[in-house]
Amino acid sequence: MKYEGRSMKEISSYFILLPSYFGVMSKPFPNDQPLARLSPAAQVKYFADLYRPTLDLAAFARLQSRVRDLGLHFDDDELIVLAALDTPDKVRQFLDTQLYYNDDHISVEQDETAMPPRRVLQTGAAHCFEGALFAYAVNFLHGHDPRFVLLETVQDIEHNLVVVQDAQTKLFGCNAHSTYPGLDGRAAQFSTLRALAESYYPYYYSVRSNDLGDIVLIGYSDPFDLTERFGIAWMASLEPPWDIYYTYIDDSVTFHYLRDDPGTPHLYPLVRALKERWIQIADGEGFVSVRALPKPAQTLWRDFWRIHSDATKRPRDAASEIEAEFFRLTGTTPIDLFDHADDLQWFLAAGYRVEQLVRR
Repeated sequence: MKYEGRSMKEISSYFILLPSYFGVMSKPFPNDQPLARLSPAAQVKYFADLYRPTLDLAAFARLQSRVRDLGLHFDDDELIVLAALDTPDKVRQFLDTQLYYNDDHISVEQDETAMPPRRVLQTGAAHCFEGALFAYAVNFLHGHDPRFVLLETVQDIEHNLVVVQDAQTKLFGCNAHSTYPGLDGRAAQFSTLRALAESYYPYYYSVRSNDLGDIVLIGYSDPFDLTERFGIAWMASLEPPWDIYYTYIDDSVTFHYLRDDPGTPHLYPLVRALKERWIQIADGEGFVSVRALPKPAQTLWRDFWRIHSDATKRPRDAASEIEAEFFRLTGTTPIDLFDHADDLQWFLAAGYRVEQLVRR
């Protein structure tokens, strides 16, 4: 999600209509001055010194014991920070106020990153996925039983939430890391997961149209347990958790629509397209196999691209109507199907296989 080209006056005039406590976002790196980067050890020490004066020694002892029992290792300063973040609300505040946003997609020349929690502390930065992994690990270490949830979009980047249900109130809240207003975490005040996901709806507008009213959030996943599939070693590792990054959304994860939900869970569009063979592989790259689409969708695919040739723009008028019918038949749009096929090359180049996403 981006808002380049939008004046702050325009942004503010929209968000003033929405609950003000949702208007938080992580710290973007300053554009007008160079950022003095600390060494990894100095950055962790900075965080430890910040929290040491108010550290609950009992919480520190409990975390030390749990980490030892799990066979994980953290440095002393790391343990101080992790022990201080002993509630989801404290994790949420840390993400919002202490971590810069790691925009690893700011240019095509910049390499993607997948920093584990310890690297997040060492760099003082995280993108959406990295912030979510950090939040998941901290909440897990404190026994809060976190779950991952992915917000589903059309023609935009999805958003990772780490959901925790309050043990006393049974209400849902979440941690999330974003550089866009309104896409931060939420306090535990939602009676259902759907209501929590719905709270993001007004803020999730399109990067392609640059239109604050062009909402692209369409659904949310069922909550799932990362430790069930990927274990816990990644929480204390310094190595990038690429296995999680590339394969955490597979055919075991189901989604629900926020609008016009038929009541039947659906798969993530890329996973469904691979399963139905609408996307196939040749020479290490993905491509859309139009002949594998349902017959009516084949016609719609050709009609769509005949009148809407620019995949960077949101379709309008007749193209929008065709897109809606295509979505009804396939659960995706022509642009999303094209983008998923194109993006698959990075997944394959990293050494991963389609069978790791389509397992059943």
